[in-house]
Amino acid sequence: MSEKDNPEGSGTPSEGPPAGNLALELNGVDVDAIMRGIEARVEERRAEGVYRDLPLLELEEERTGGGEAEVSLDPLHELIFLNQLARQYAEVTSHYPIGARRSPLGPFILVSKKAIRRFMTPYMDALFAKQREFNAQCLRSMETFLEMIKRERERSFHGGLDRYTAWVELGFTSDETELLREAARRFPEGKPIVHLYSGTGDFLAAAAEEGRTAVGVEEDPRLVKMAQDRDLKVLSARPLDFLESRPLESLQAVFVQDLGEREDSSELLWMVTALADRLEKGGTAVAFNHHPRSVLGVEEAFTDPTLLRLVHPETMRGLFERAGFREVEVIPAGEFSPAEKKEWGKKLGGAAVESGDLAELLLAPRRYFLEARR
Repeated sequence: MSEKDNPEGSGTPSEGPPAGNLALELNGVDVDAIMRGIEARVEERRAEGVYRDLPLLELEEERTGGGEAEVSLDPLHELIFLNQLARQYAEVTSHYPIGARRSPLGPFILVSKKAIRRFMTPYMDALFAKQREFNAQCLRSMETFLEMIKRERERSFHGGLDRYTAWVELGFTSDETELLREAARRFPEGKPIVHLYSGTGDFLAAAAEEGRTAVGVEEDPRLVKMAQDRDLKVLSARPLDFLESRPLESLQAVFVQDLGEREDSSELLWMVTALADRLEKGGTAVAFNHHPRSVLGVEEAFTDPTLLRLVHPETMRGLFERAGFREVEVIPAGEFSPAEKKEWGKKLGGAAVESGDLAELLLAPRRYFLEARR
């Protein structure tokens, strides 16, 4: 600050705060009186029982009711933590830190311990080999169990409508008897067919009409009961669990309707791989799916609220070939009838959709079969 700013040259600031600074005027404020007032108020509140001066340990004991504090962990999170902890200790080895007390003999004792461990290492490793193998098997079991819990939790949190509500209570279904009979004819006679996600049993009934023997696998107990009330043979089980329970190369024929369209997308590859493992050499798998090429067919398909996605036939072909199926064929199915084409023409304002490029775009076959052999 220059003498021009402070004419008296006393070194004291001029009146008023410098620009840009915050000044707090404390002249006339009795800080001691304020603190005495606060202390008096605290004493009043303490006498009223508002404040309690208890040691931290007593406060914690009061909070927990005299017992140990509990941390509520989600069972899935606890299992993940335990699995990670087990993984750290699963590798049993003879290489552990060696130390010795600080004494004149300490260095000699340390060298002796290391020499003994070096001599014993081959024997210890041979002894620990079985323990490591056992630990690894336990870890694999825990990880499999963890994946099962994750999968079931994801399924329970999907929300939306289930198939029973959509198909039975709300009526979002269509009559595909003729196409299901065509699907049954694609299997050789005399070979028992397993229908995964068999629903109310329409394919099972169609297969019986075509002289085929078929058994369904369905996880919704309400749909199982409806099929059994029709005298159809249906097992109550989750289809993927059913496949995993079967021996390798033990099935002769498998039919799957709407493969990959309603379940989690990660289960599609799992299902195709499991089919490849469980079908015998020469066995047949047939998938019956909605065709994404048909614009109006897609519009019809998604009236069913349980449908999550459509899988392109070339995508499906690639998955089956990658899984090891040697013959994979895609067959379009579900042509629109002339009456349906006229009806759609009326809905589209009288447009001619019975033939030509527009018809090929809008009214391509609404379904396709994928037939694969091991």
